[in-house]
Amino acid sequence: MKAVIPDSLMGEIQELQDTFGSVTSQAIVLTDQAGNVITRPTLYGIFYQKMFSSLQETKRPFEPALLRLGPLSHPAVLEEWVPGLKYVVSPLVPEYGQTYYLWSGLYMEEGTRELVLQAFEAKMRIHPHYDELRTELLAMPELSREHIGKIRGKLAVLGNIMSKLLAGCVLKPLAQRSGMVVSQLLSNLETDFLKIEDVLQQMAGRLSDADLYAFAKEEEAGRYKVKYSAGKEANLLMNAEFQQGDGFLGQAVLGREPRHWQGVAKDPRSLFFTQRGITQPEYLSCYPVQIHSGKKALLLAVGFGEIRQLQDHAQQDQMVASLLGLSSRGEKLRQRETLRNDATLRLKEAACLLPQTTSSQELGIQLLDIIMGMPFYPSSVLVYFEEAAGGSHHAKGWSPEAAAKYVQEIEDRYSPQAFLSSAIINEDAEEQVLLECPLIAEKVFKGILAVGFRRRSEAEEWLTFASCLASLASTSIRLIEKDNRLNKQAGVFLQHTRDYLGSNNPELQRLSLEASSLAHELARYTGLPEREAERMRNACLLAPFKLDFLQGYGFYQEEIALLKQVDQLASFYFEMDKPSVSLPAQLLALVLHHTGKHADRDKLAEPELEWLDPSRYSMDDYIAGGIDSEPQSALQSFLRSRSDAQPMRRTVSAVKLLNSAALKTPKEEWGISPREEEVLELIILGKTNKEIASALFISEHTVKNHLSRIFTKMNVTDRSQIIALVYKRILDSERIEI
Repeated sequence: MKAVIPDSLMGEIQELQDTFGSVTSQAIVLTDQAGNVITRPTLYGIFYQKMFSSLQETKRPFEPALLRLGPLSHPAVLEEWVPGLKYVVSPLVPEYGQTYYLWSGLYMEEGTRELVLQAFEAKMRIHPHYDELRTELLAMPELSREHIGKIRGKLAVLGNIMSKLLAGCVLKPLAQRSGMVVSQLLSNLETDFLKIEDVLQQMAGRLSDADLYAFAKEEEAGRYKVKYSAGKEANLLMNAEFQQGDGFLGQAVLGREPRHWQGVAKDPRSLFFTQRGITQPEYLSCYPVQIHSGKKALLLAVGFGEIRQLQDHAQQDQMVASLLGLSSRGEKLRQRETLRNDATLRLKEAACLLPQTTSSQELGIQLLDIIMGMPFYPSSVLVYFEEAAGGSHHAKGWSPEAAAKYVQEIEDRYSPQAFLSSAIINEDAEEQVLLECPLIAEKVFKGILAVGFRRRSEAEEWLTFASCLASLASTSIRLIEKDNRLNKQAGVFLQHTRDYLGSNNPELQRLSLEASSLAHELARYTGLPEREAERMRNACLLAPFKLDFLQGYGFYQEEIALLKQVDQLASFYFEMDKPSVSLPAQLLALVLHHTGKHADRDKLAEPELEWLDPSRYSMDDYIAGGIDSEPQSALQSFLRSRSDAQPMRRTVSAVKLLNSAALKTPKEEWGISPREEEVLELIILGKTNKEIASALFISEHTVKNHLSRIFTKMNVTDRSQIIALVYKRILDSERIEI
């Protein structure tokens, strides 16, 4: 029957196993005496994964080996999978009848590689993953017996801790669980490592008969200093120094085994303590360890009272010392803290960058860059947007085929009606663990941010950071959608103003169109950003209108600000009153002035309507000349470049083109009826079907019929081809440029 372990204990055992597996880079799993697997295997590398997956195909895969071995009292070395590759099984006897076994490996001793390769090839040649396994086998280091002995020693510490946990928590009543204090301390050293002083304080206060505990580290070659101390007279021992080989402590650091002294008070080497004002000790135990930097350290236990039985406490003190020596875990904790700080800074950058994106395309690219730049080094990232016109995605670390397959899976799993409310860890993805964070804006599902990790533990560790990024992305989506709605409304407003202008003052409309094109090209010529160029283009389209009219609608605030600066320029007459305006505003003023020189003044002044203001195209030459020399030079240089690169231009309106003699014969050639000719003229003027229907007092359906016949007669398929064909006939005939 499979052993039953409380759930409250399983988490602690699993964490302890994974910690030691990480420190020793070994596969570890716990079974009961029948061969049932108790813990989730800690696996590193394809060797361990394939070995364990092959074992899982059989019921109680460890039972045959246990039956052959019989009852074990000490660890045994096995090499049954592939001869030469060794693993260790260690018995755990919690002292109440039940036995557990700790399995760990693999090891390859020095000088055995060739023999192992031969045995591996003979047994595994037909294995589907043979090439991958052989590649990893070649990279596996050969370990000396001494190195293997160290690993086994650390695993023995793990076995002792697990035995204490099982003995203390499974069957013993509460009154008999005093030993649990030690077990909890040892098993929690993963989190307490950076607080060695707390560990020593607990040991000195509750866990041992020793009165004083201290931990000394190697400061430089051969010189040691006490960095932590706890217990009686601990403050007197802090920062005490000693040399390698000098006195009790100096001798202890020379070896690798613990040293114990009794009757210390009669030994002259006890002066190390008495010279510092410390009571003469009666006994002393020293446990040498090696820390992450490669330097040595020493755990010492000092007793001032009655001489104790050293063997009663030596084992537990040795376990504490061994765990303190496993400081690669402590170093990892320090590194993890550094990574978290770096990730937090990156998160702050994301909080500034993501809300500035203006489209889902830009947001997706920005998210990829931010996440792949995170210090937790994800294996992949995919951003999926659920959009009305069909989903889109951006990915790094995915093949196109795998990304397309995963996106299809997302679309099958999630919809606006059924979606995630919080992040989940998806372990079903191929060869990676995916942390899936929903993108939700206004309580509506907008997509998924999926970050790939190599192990579930990494996904769990960075879940909060990824969820924060997803929240920022959701906020950005909401802002983008809001901007899109405003932009759409602004576009409708601009179209209506242009229609109004075309109906009431065609000459002013022509000037605004010409100025908008010129302003956009000039902005790009001078190196202004594209956004600034668009602002100048739209400002020219709005220039014919009074500011009071424009401000009443709340659109194009940046463009209105530019026009305000232009009006400020137009209002000054003396140099001393000249206002300070931006470069884009000065360029805009020059464009409006230049365009206005070619205006038909009679048409420009009539009719005079309440909301129109043609004065921006009538700026005084004196005022235009007072603009800074830099924008003046930029405009002149730009105009010369256009003149040099293009043939001489002369402005020709769409109406003039339609009345051109060059179109008379083609119209007859195409067989266009008078009504179709009216439709054709409005097409060239850029009118929509609805506008054509309104102008000719016919239905849109009739307009579509006329368009269909015009397409057939002119042998074209759309409006743009009609315009291109008409303009080409005129250009070929009159040699003019539009």
